[in-house]
Amino acid sequence: MQSKPLTTAVSIHKNNEVIPFRSTPLANMGSHGIRVIRRDGSTTSLNIGKIRDVVEWACEGKKVNSIALEAGLTTRLRDGITTREIQDNLINCALEMCSPEEPDWRYVAGRLHIWSLWKDTLVARGYQYGNYEKTVKTQVKKLLYDERILIYSEAELKEAGSWINPDWDIDYDYAGALLITSRYLLKNELPQEALLTCSLLLATVEEPANRLHWAKKFYQAIAQRKISLATPILANLRTPKGSLTSCFILSIDDSLESIFDELTNAARISKNGGGVGVNVSRIRATGSWVMGKANASGGIIPWIKLLNDTAIAVNQGGRRAGAVTIGVDIWHLDVPEFLEMQTENGDQRRKAYDVFPQLVITDEFMRRVINKDEWTLVDPYEVRNKLGIELAELWGEEFEEAYRLVEANLDQEILLYKKINARDLFKSIMRSQVETGMPYIAFKDTINRANPNKHDGYIPGVNLCVAGETKILTDRGQIAIADLVGEYVNVWNGLEWSEVLVKKTGENQPLLKVNFSNGEALECTYYHKFYVQKNYKGTVEIVEAKDLKQGDKLIKYQLPLIQSENDLDFPYAYTAGFFSGDGSYGNNGMPEVDLYGVKKELLPLLAIRNKYRGNGSIEKGTFWRKETDTLAVYHDSKQDRIVCKLPLDIPSKFTVPLNGYTIKSRLEWLAGLLDADGTVARNGSNESLQIAAVNRQFLLDIRLMLQTLGVDAKVTFMDDGGYKLMPNGKGNYQEYLCQPKYRLLINSVGLFQLGQLGLKTHRLQWTLKEPQRSATQFIRIESVELTCRRDDTYCFTEPKRHLGMFNGILTGQCTESFSNVTPDKTAHCCNLVSLNLANIDREEIESNCQIAVRILDNTIDITNPPFDNAKNHNDKYRTIGVGAMGLADWLAKRKLSYNNLSEISNLFEEIGYWCTYSSMELAKERGAYQAFLGSEWSQGKLIGAKPVEWFLNNAVQPQRWQQLAADIQRFGIRNSHITAIAPNTSSSLVQGCTASVLPVYSRFFYDKWAKGTVPIAPPFIEEAFWFYSENKNLEQQQVVKAIATMQEWIDTGISMELLFNLNEGVYFPAEPNRCLTAKDIFDTLVMAWELGCKAIYYIRTVQKDNFRESDDSCSSCAN
Repeated sequence: MQSKPLTTAVSIHKNNEVIPFRSTPLANMGSHGIRVIRRDGSTTSLNIGKIRDVVEWACEGKKVNSIALEAGLTTRLRDGITTREIQDNLINCALEMCSPEEPDWRYVAGRLHIWSLWKDTLVARGYQYGNYEKTVKTQVKKLLYDERILIYSEAELKEAGSWINPDWDIDYDYAGALLITSRYLLKNELPQEALLTCSLLLATVEEPANRLHWAKKFYQAIAQRKISLATPILANLRTPKGSLTSCFILSIDDSLESIFDELTNAARISKNGGGVGVNVSRIRATGSWVMGKANASGGIIPWIKLLNDTAIAVNQGGRRAGAVTIGVDIWHLDVPEFLEMQTENGDQRRKAYDVFPQLVITDEFMRRVINKDEWTLVDPYEVRNKLGIELAELWGEEFEEAYRLVEANLDQEILLYKKINARDLFKSIMRSQVETGMPYIAFKDTINRANPNKHDGYIPGVNLCVAGETKILTDRGQIAIADLVGEYVNVWNGLEWSEVLVKKTGENQPLLKVNFSNGEALECTYYHKFYVQKNYKGTVEIVEAKDLKQGDKLIKYQLPLIQSENDLDFPYAYTAGFFSGDGSYGNNGMPEVDLYGVKKELLPLLAIRNKYRGNGSIEKGTFWRKETDTLAVYHDSKQDRIVCKLPLDIPSKFTVPLNGYTIKSRLEWLAGLLDADGTVARNGSNESLQIAAVNRQFLLDIRLMLQTLGVDAKVTFMDDGGYKLMPNGKGNYQEYLCQPKYRLLINSVGLFQLGQLGLKTHRLQWTLKEPQRSATQFIRIESVELTCRRDDTYCFTEPKRHLGMFNGILTGQCTESFSNVTPDKTAHCCNLVSLNLANIDREEIESNCQIAVRILDNTIDITNPPFDNAKNHNDKYRTIGVGAMGLADWLAKRKLSYNNLSEISNLFEEIGYWCTYSSMELAKERGAYQAFLGSEWSQGKLIGAKPVEWFLNNAVQPQRWQQLAADIQRFGIRNSHITAIAPNTSSSLVQGCTASVLPVYSRFFYDKWAKGTVPIAPPFIEEAFWFYSENKNLEQQQVVKAIATMQEWIDTGISMELLFNLNEGVYFPAEPNRCLTAKDIFDTLVMAWELGCKAIYYIRTVQKDNFRESDDSCSSCAN
């Protein structure tokens, strides 16, 4: 169904009656002769009625005064204003009036932003909503939608399109509208189209007869913002071969092979949009043995440094910064240096500023902290080799027994160790947390006690470049990366433009040189990532530069057409191209060309130097004018040639119009070059272009220029050179020593593209004919050279696909979920969605849990795991994570607080039960997960591997839990882990609710975004203002108690942030001069362990009324 605002957006009606015209600021001013420039460039008189209708529509139903918005706009109108400026001014006026007293202005701004999106889409494609099947076909054809959507017939797509309710677009406030349009929508796509396409794709694994049934349920839940898809699903599901998984955990073995394998896997994960957790506790410590040599190991820090650089070079594809969490067990000898690796002092080669450190802490350590006992840090390699104990894979009583054995062997078998007071070590951890928010803490024994797959392993922890001259493809052209450091630029990722920040990533780094079959070469770090296609079915692996093999095929890509309103004409374009191909500098050092044979006919096209003025005031085509006697053109009858003297200000011979020049002049330059030195190669009816030259770099620069025209070419070796017969300038031939020669090849596809753009040659004759197929070849690896070069390196993090064009080559650059991980065999991965509690009533929990579990189970079958170990884990455990957001809204709406632990417990019992029940029902339909037999589930235990007796004693409805345990034993359960709560920082803004299950930081505040200042407020601020507990003023032990209460019903983890306010009197009204002490923070952290919290994500502090916060967290997952 399509509403009036979508078709006109200016003729707004109420109750089918036209709104009567009234006296308003806009109405009173009239048009005053103001001209408005439309989106299509045409000009019209200002139409006050249209603006007023839009204002009325945007304000309808909100507690705002539309006249105030009109008044704000009148001061900003001017002659020559564009419709977009009017729209932006309306939005800015609404934002400026937003306040805690009038928070609805943020919804007005959101509607106006959506209106602008609707209008832009109408202009771009000719329609808004109402033709969904056409949208699908167009997006598939452009490779923007996964072709699996075409499993639906045209009739089914048309029916699905009828479900779209455009009014759901206008439910977003400004922050939500801005985020969904900038981060998640594809080009020429509207919000409901994106959500409907996701829903249809999620239903493709259903039985054909049920697909539309489930697709509609999915769409209605997602579009009405009852269920929030995690960023990887919302960003990647519609696109071909996208990974939908949010969280991964890897464990690295103590071997070079395992280290580099998992580095590659971490890159693959981050490239596909997942958060990466890597446990490095098995790696030998600093000073350990290497190949029998004592004190030879550099410890874990150098390998963490490699993971750090991987995080920089290969960022997430969910439209956000990457997240690599590094976990180390608390007994590891390198823990003290691990805590210092992000400080500014010390050896910078042993620093890693871009990863998220995490300490994996055991119960034994916490007991010693409380008792102030000694703690021993040891080397895992020595313990493994001397005592046969792998501490990293032990937990609980087994760990404690083994650890006591290790301590009993100190100074006997175990020589490399350090003793430290456990309380002092914990203070160091706290100091780091207060200063930086990290390290994260994972309570290993608590996590593993709740593991339903103890029979099949353990859980190790939880999750969360190139040389400077390298040219990167930007929307401004091919630019050296070192020239862009510190700038935000749009780079091409092989499919679309993506904004990135270019950074310097290293100094004095060793470089490899990778040579490609298309003639290009790239000097990059050993760990720079390449995307290698293993077969024609599309299997892709990420391979580091050092591991590339001759013949490896790089994935294919598309190219953009780059142009700008600011582009200039390249001077003497055709003549300059001809000069590049067939020109020279005469004895006097001045530019000239010699025309032989048929090339003489090209003389009228050339710009010739004036004998008297010398420069280019004489345009091309003037040869036959009266003033030809002033042109520096000479006929040499002896050699049958015409000598043409060219303008002195013509670009130098090998100048290529690479950046900042019009398409027309680039094509004219290319035409001149082709007419001078090009040939048409024919193979039957197939035609292609070739240019030969001894200057290989010149041809490579042309190749990069062609990429800015959307055309790919390659440079190949032609011949070795040597002595050859050549004209001697005296009418004869003689042998000359010739240099090796290279050839630029433009295939028939490229020739057709250039012809369509307007390429016109005069000597070369070819036919504009569309090839029957695009038979582009893979770029292959020719060789990898070890060089002696060390240099500074640069890169960027591309958020959509983690890819960029470097020298014309496409290359690469969270803790609430966890399960069993085995090095080199399985890597934990988890797919996430969240229930939006702000929009769900209690009676809707059952149906939405059912939908959420089904969505996530379907994603496992749809997704493309980034490497085999992840696929193995998906197949074996089918781990999912149904989370929650908007708990603060749910409580405020019901006039409850975080002190109401029984209400919180009842709510999460409902969620835990229905999610577990839904997974059991799916097992009836589809079968249990592979590792079910022998699991805690199969033994009648339930959430958190707790026995039924616990639920009989603690649940509000105990009998249903007893029946559920029996049903699971009989039918199995589809997913080994089912619930997990992520931070949801960004996605909660799209959903219009508070983040995760934490209290709101502030009831109303302004956040600084790239688009300006954005008001942020919870949804029920007006009706429940005082029932929103502000986290910055809330005693954090209450938060810990609430999280611990929820954790009892969540089988994986919860991303718990703690926010400590260090100002006086905040927590102690009776003692206005008292502020929080280190002892208070210590007691809170110990309480989290004692009450069964599995992890502590960030610790933040408020000092002097300022909130210290980092923007680097992973928005899909955390500790």
